[in-house]
Formats: sequence, structure tokens, C-alpha cells
Amino acid sequence: MDFLSNVRRKCSGLLTGFLIAVGACALPAPDPVDPIFPDAPAIPAQYRGAAFILDVSTLKRSISVSAPTAGVARPIAAPRAAVTSNDLAQFSLLGGDAVDLAVTGYVAGALGADVPGKVLITFDLQVLNKLAGIELITPTFPTPPSGVSGLQAFPIEVSVTQSAGGVGTVGNVIVITSPSFGAVVHSNNWDGAPHNFFNDVGCTASATDCFRYEAFGDIAPLGASAVRQVGFLIDPTVSDFRVKVILAADLRAVAPPAPAVVNGIVTSNIGPIANVTVSLSGGYFGVSGSTGAYSISGVATGVRAFTLSNVPPGCTPLLPPAISVTPGSILVVNFVLTCIVPTGSITGTITSSLGGVLTGITISATPSGGSATPVAMTNSSGNYSLSNVTTFPSTGTLTLGNLPSNCVNPGPASYAGLTVTGLVQNIVIACTAPPFTYPLIGTWGPITNGGATGRQVTLSFAIDMGSAPGSPSIEGPNADPLTAIGIRVEYDGARMNWASRTLLSPAEFDLGVFNELNQNFFNAALLGAILSTTGATKTGAFPLVRLTFNIANGFSGTIVPSVIVTEALAKAPPGGNFPVITTNILVIGPGNLVVP
Repeated sequence: MDFLSNVRRKCSGLLTGFLIAVGACALPAPDPVDPIFPDAPAIPAQYRGAAFILDVSTLKRSISVSAPTAGVARPIAAPRAAVTSNDLAQFSLLGGDAVDLAVTGYVAGALGADVPGKVLITFDLQVLNKLAGIELITPTFPTPPSGVSGLQAFPIEVSVTQSAGGVGTVGNVIVITSPSFGAVVHSNNWDGAPHNFFNDVGCTASATDCFRYEAFGDIAPLGASAVRQVGFLIDPTVSDFRVKVILAADLRAVAPPAPAVVNGIVTSNIGPIANVTVSLSGGYFGVSGSTGAYSISGVATGVRAFTLSNVPPGCTPLLPPAISVTPGSILVVNFVLTCIVPTGSITGTITSSLGGVLTGITISATPSGGSATPVAMTNSSGNYSLSNVTTFPSTGTLTLGNLPSNCVNPGPASYAGLTVTGLVQNIVIACTAPPFTYPLIGTWGPITNGGATGRQVTLSFAIDMGSAPGSPSIEGPNADPLTAIGIRVEYDGARMNWASRTLLSPAEFDLGVFNELNQNFFNAALLGAILSTTGATKTGAFPLVRLTFNIANGFSGTIVPSVIVTEALAKAPPGGNFPVITTNILVIGPGNLVVP
């Protein structure tokens, strides 16, 4: 069977496959190659031109790699067509635009250690797939050995780089170069037994188109193969030799890997940090929100490094190491920033909605996401000042306390825009007018000698109904008049007892009921017992009554009285009821009496 027929037979099933040939250089299409018959198995030069070149120097203990100097004619993205000739474009040969060939681990053995009179040179090969979305699989042609799969590598040609040697100088140093000559053959470190990749004939001892090989398996898009060791047996006179290695594989389109998601939180010693751009190498990024959370979607497979931008002044990020992104993975990476905390002050005045300032009001600031500051207090002018309040974030709340009972605490009040230059925040508190009060003042007189026990003391009461205007609900713009009042004085009857009473405003007020029960209280309260005898009422400040008590014989110590207003009435409007003002009476005094 001629070579052309052989090629046609092996490649006729490739019409529907995604099988293309790849080369490193865009050279003109090679001329057709003459058929190769079993009795003429030489490998055409065009095939050798599609090989990677390894230049091995035993003197330098180094290997250099060159991509094919001649490759296939068809571009890498072109699908394979029907085979009509033995054009290289129909072969599964890979060039430098599809793969890289990495060489490591050079080792030179001792002379004769493996084969008498020979030196074994070994090194490692690894194939790197440079194609995205393309998997490297078993080649269709060149034909691999039966049962062997994946990318195939075989040394199509080995030659000695011959030199005559000589003497030269480098500066003042004389350099003697040994001649290079001898033989090089591939060793059994190539795992595969000799195989004829291009013809149907078997491999004989004298065959020149059979090669040992290494199978690297299928290689994923942008992936790397396993590392394989290969070797050559050389004469000790060989200092440099060249190996041409064919890499053969078909190309198969695969679905792109599912993208990954990377998310996390950007935080710091002063709380979450918003508006920070978190970037991954490859052009992926996300921006942190108000809670510091960020999310980056659609991240492709590979090793990705982080960078942060738009970091607030005074904050230093600690970047994590690069991450390995796998298809469809969800990775959580958090960032903690160390920030120098800038501060400012919040000042202002707290006033009442009724007018005037409020003094003694406590106030504290709580930055958003942070802790409350120490409490400050308004001074006599209603002013307050909170210092050392963090400006990042520049927002927060103000909390008030110790408000008057007639004022409503508004709860936390928001502030915003705090900077190192400070913030002025004035606060108006909603307050209602306090109820009208009428002071009832009790006063102890001096202790005198007299009475049944030889010692007496007086307790006088006066009231101040104020001046115009009074309570609008009683007399409108006029002063409020008192019409009746009931007073109960409680005390310890074992220490003193009631002796007498004296009305201090008898023209307007008379005492309807005044009695003492159980010697423990003086009661002038019975449905408003002090009533106007003339129907008149009294305004302003005026005295009511003076009570006289006898102090018990031999007593010394403290007398603790209790004064209770049982009922108080103001002037009634014509035809109306008496307004009850009992709760408006404010008892002041008389305090405790100390008896020597």
C-alpha cells in the first residue's frame, strides 16, 4: 500500500471531528510529499520541520528548546477538511502556537553505568496547552500505538552537533575545546517501545522510521501534562547533540469551565469600609457596599491575585495571597484594614420649643457601627461639646438624657458630615408648658416657754396664688383666686400636740372644721372646710393660718411633720363648678423641727 493511500485510509473519518493542525510559524504551504513505500521509509524533511528542537549541551549541562521552524499550513482555528493529499495540514502535529514544551531535571550519568561505553543523559518533559476551550487528545495521524491515548511525543531525529575543537582565549584565560563526535540513540527512558507512526510496516532492527515515545494523556484547556522522563545514550566524545521531537494530538472543543464567584467583607478596626474596589488579576472587580460586603462574579479558572483601590486615607490593607480559582467554585476572602482613626468634635445648643435653652441635658454620640462616646452635658447657655468623635464613618446618632418632665425625648438624632474640622448640630426639643403651681409655704416659729407643758412652737401656712395672668382655664388673663383649701398636718402625738389655731386672713376665710384626732394629726380638711364667708376670693400671696403646739414634757429630738393638701378650689365661673386645683398646690416646707 502506498503512503498516500495509507493517509487517506487513516484520515477518512475526520470530516465531522474538530481536528486541526497547528504550527508555530505562518509559512507558505509545503509542496506535496511523494508517497512513502515500505521499501523506502525515510521521513520527509517537512515532517522534521514540524518538530520541537532540543539542543543539549553536556558541557554546560543545559538544554534549550525551540518551537518548530516549519509547521502546518492551516491556521489553528480551521476545521480539518477531507483528506485529498498527504499535505501536512491534515496531520495532528502541534506547533508553538498551541503548546509549550518545558524541559527540566537534566542529569548525566557516569560512563558505562547503564550501558558499557555509553553515558546516559536524562531530563524531564512537560507539555503546556496554550489553547482556551481546546483539549488535546489522542492524535488521528500520525497513528499512535494501539491502546495508547492522549498527546504523543517521539524523537523523530537525533544528531550530534559535531565540532573539531580547538584552542582560544577569553581575556587572559586559555580555553581548550574538545571535539564533539560520536553516536546518540534514544534510551529506554522513553517508555514506549519503537513504533512506526507514519507507515503500516512493522519495526525492524534496521528501521529508520520507528521511534520510542512518551504518552502524555489528554491535556485540558490551558492545562499542563504530567512530567515524563526521557533519555539518550551518547558516546563520551559527544559534547552537544540535537533532538527533534514531534508532538502529536488532535484538538477537541470543550465547554468552557463554569465561572466562579469570589465574595467577602472589607472591614477595619473602625468598622466596615464602603466603596473599596476589590480587583482580581484578569480584569475582575467588585465594590464594597455600606456593610463592607463585595462580590465578584464570572471569575475564570486560574490563579488570581488581589489588589485594593479607593482605600480611605490613613487605612492600610493586608492583602491575602493569590487564590486558585476552580470552575464553579464560591470563594470567600475577607479583608481587614488597619486605619488611623481621624476624629472631630460635635458642638451645638439644645433649646426648648417653648423658647429658651435647656441646661443639664446629657448627650453622647454613637458613630455608625461604632460605640458611644463619653457623655457631655449642656451648660447654663444650653451649649454642649463632644470631642474625639471618629470621622470615619462621618455619620451616627446623638442620644439625649436628663430632659425636663414636660419635654419629650426625641430618641437618637442622626448626624452626618462630621470631619476633622468639626460639626455644629443644634437640637430643638419639643416641650409643653408646665402646669400652674401655687406654693403653700409652711414655716416653724421659735420654741417659746408657755402652754400646758411649758414649751410651745407655732407652724404657720401662707399661699401664693400668683399674679396675672394665671391659668387661662380659670380666670383667663387675670390672676387665679383661691376660694377654699383643706390642709392636713400629721405628726407624732407623743412628741407634741395641738393647742390652738389662729386665722391669719379672717375677713376672707373662716375655718369650718379644725380638729385633732388621736394626737397624731391636725385636720383642717372636710370638703374644702375653709370657705369664704362673704363669697369673696383672694389672689396673690397671703397668710392662711397659724397653728400652736405644746411640746411634750422632757422630749428632745426631731419632729418630722407631713403636710398634705386634701382639697383646693379656685373661684367658680358664673353658674359653673369650682375648679379643682388640688394637684396644682406645691407644698414647700416646713421641714423637720429639732427640739433641744
